[in-house]
Amino acid sequence: MMRPDWVLACIGAAGIQLAAPAIAQGMQDLSLGQSVDMTAPVLQLRTLDEERLFRASGFGQRVAAEIDAASRALEAENEDLLEQLTTRELELTEARATMPPAQFRAEAEAFDQEAETIRRAQAEKRQRLSMYEEAEQRRFFQLAAPVLQQVLANEGAQVLIDSRAVIIGVSGMDMTDPAIAALDDAIGDGAPSPNPLRVP
Repeated sequence: MMRPDWVLACIGAAGIQLAAPAIAQGMQDLSLGQSVDMTAPVLQLRTLDEERLFRASGFGQRVAAEIDAASRALEAENEDLLEQLTTRELELTEARATMPPAQFRAEAEAFDQEAETIRRAQAEKRQRLSMYEEAEQRRFFQLAAPVLQQVLANEGAQVLIDSRAVIIGVSGMDMTDPAIAALDDAIGDGAPSPNPLRVP
């Protein structure tokens, strides 16, 4: 899955801007040699599993269902086309004995071109599935950014990081579940898509 790091970066940056004035205020009256109060405000962190956020959301489940249905339809179409091409190839092979060589070569070349055209068309349809999923993921995280910002504020934290970047953490840092619930309430399944999936 594409990693929308820009979302987390934006949220993290916003959090730092929120916390900076409080830290700066505590440092205004410091002089050289003066002890520093280590109880100054500390940035609160939360983690987010980006992949689970998308896959477990109503939005992500809708996209997965659409791609699954389109994939099954495409596979069925591929099987039909393969059967047609196989039948045509057998007919051409059987007719070879009664066909002038020049005519057979011409028909064989036409068959090869037709088969290649079909192969390219089906590959393009498969590619459209991947492009659709990527586009919907981008749209999801664009819609998610302000919602995640609000969930982060509700959690009393200022910085959000990808859970895969955490080596050691404590329980309660992850906010994926409340983020999913908030996104489902705010944007639902995201339908209809501005660029609907049409495959095959």
